[in-house]
Amino acid sequence: MTQSIEVSIKKDVGRLIAQALPAKLTFDQACMRYGMFNELYIHGVMNEIVVSNLSIQDFWVRPSYAHPDLQDRYSAKKKRGRSRELDFFVTPSAGRHGRSLAIEVKWTSSGHCTWKNIVTDLYRLKLVAMAEPGTDCQFVLCGPRTEVVSLLEQIAIESQKRAIGRTYATPLVLNSTGSKSGQSYLAPVDENGRLLGADSVREKLPIGPNGRRRIPTGINFQLLGEATVGAKEWTAAVWRLI
Repeated sequence: MTQSIEVSIKKDVGRLIAQALPAKLTFDQACMRYGMFNELYIHGVMNEIVVSNLSIQDFWVRPSYAHPDLQDRYSAKKKRGRSRELDFFVTPSAGRHGRSLAIEVKWTSSGHCTWKNIVTDLYRLKLVAMAEPGTDCQFVLCGPRTEVVSLLEQIAIESQKRAIGRTYATPLVLNSTGSKSGQSYLAPVDENGRLLGADSVREKLPIGPNGRRRIPTGINFQLLGEATVGAKEWTAAVWRLI
């Protein structure tokens, strides 16, 4: 019987992503390629970084992966529309075993990058982490620094609006904005059962075996890396769910 080989992904891949993305943006802007910047461009750079830091013999890199734990499980009817996907899912190849890597990415200058869509990505990553505790789940936010900070501030404001008589911890902190530990927390549901993001986010979550939307529990984060480069102050930050 063939023995399975244990493989691993570089532990600092999140930090490398945070450093490389703004550097690449700065370089391509200097080469007059600014017009090509969009979500697909960011995904292409991300794919290059990830693939360069692992063995393609040991891992499968799956962009736009329809993860089974993000699909509806209640109804036997065929789901309409596109399956719920992770931007990247890296898993050991046949004959290998080890931790998988799930990544969601947001480009702040995209009209699709709203605070509610960021929260949706975080919830989906948490659901994957709950179903597969051995999966390393990371979130990447990239764009001009002012846009990154503004989106994170908006999430913090919306989160705090739901609090009654207490203060929620600031989610997705940055070292550059005052966090010393890089650790943060997000409470999807408040003490009154209200979901951060409300119905527009709830409808994007999968339906469980009981016929109800799967709602994640509290989410803890660790900032893996943060970098700001260039005259336009391109920024990328990466958090791991812990």
